[in-house]
Amino acid sequence: MKALVLAAGLGERMRPLTDHLPKPLLPIANRPVMAYILEHLSRHGFTEVMANLHYRADEIADWFGDGSRCGVHLTYSYEEKLWGSAGTVRRNKEFFAEETFLVIGADDLTDMDLTRLLEHHRRVGALATIGLAEVEETSQFGIVVTDDEGRIERFVEKPKGAAPSRTANTQVYLFEPAVHDFIPAGEWYDFGYNVFPEIVARGKPFYGFPLPGYWRDIGGGEDYLSAQGDVMGGRVRAAVPGREMSPGVWIGEGAEIERGAELTAPVVIGDRCRIRAGAAIGGASAVASGVEVPAGSSLWNCVVWEGAAVPKGVELQESVIGREGIISGPG
Repeated sequence: MKALVLAAGLGERMRPLTDHLPKPLLPIANRPVMAYILEHLSRHGFTEVMANLHYRADEIADWFGDGSRCGVHLTYSYEEKLWGSAGTVRRNKEFFAEETFLVIGADDLTDMDLTRLLEHHRRVGALATIGLAEVEETSQFGIVVTDDEGRIERFVEKPKGAAPSRTANTQVYLFEPAVHDFIPAGEWYDFGYNVFPEIVARGKPFYGFPLPGYWRDIGGGEDYLSAQGDVMGGRVRAAVPGREMSPGVWIGEGAEIERGAELTAPVVIGDRCRIRAGAAIGGASAVASGVEVPAGSSLWNCVVWEGAAVPKGVELQESVIGREGIISGPG
């Protein structure tokens, strides 16, 4: 089956991190977030995948290539300008052909049961189906009201003020080919703001189903660090790189952990890292391949990117360190 991964966005809510890396490449436990998404698609039979690209497109394409390392066949739709979530689907109408297809965001980390969602979609004869999740903060999501059968009665994109429910659109969508009829060709168009309200207004079979499993929209720095903790903590089905030397401690090939270094689970240490005596790392921290953590440095709930130089004697919590130094931290 076919799927589209929405990977063209600027990642403005994730700045300053996305000033240095495109959002799909932000590493979580030393792997790009989009890698987890592609692998999840593959597990559920969505192996013909297209990703739309715009911001720092070449970096994304260079890392993922043909998608084989993630179990999919991956192609790309390059956008000189952004077309919106629905607009990019319409531009690539021929890719989807005349079959059911899935759309998912490159920053929607999930292990929700896509096979079950597809079964629901086919059972009710839906034109469009959304995977749903309960959220506390409603203003950043499309909010959905359904009847007892799951049919969507109301859809409000990022409501201001009181929301009609706490049931959120996860940006995991299934569509029939007829959805193209709701998307004009050659213009920016969005599912949440444009397509879904029209489908509701016209009374078409539009459904939403809550699914068991994990889902997190990685919309900001706090979500980014929390997602890393969730991957390491086993709260989401995901492959953590390295060998698990003890519960929650993964060590890569050729890494050197000097006697006197302190690793507190969960922690991921990449290939060829050197962790000096007197360094302390833990609290769901990940150190990318080839990085040295010097003596006296302490990292707690941190992400260290490839090419970073960890300052000697630094004590950091909830921080991201890149080639240019400390990119973000508390506050």
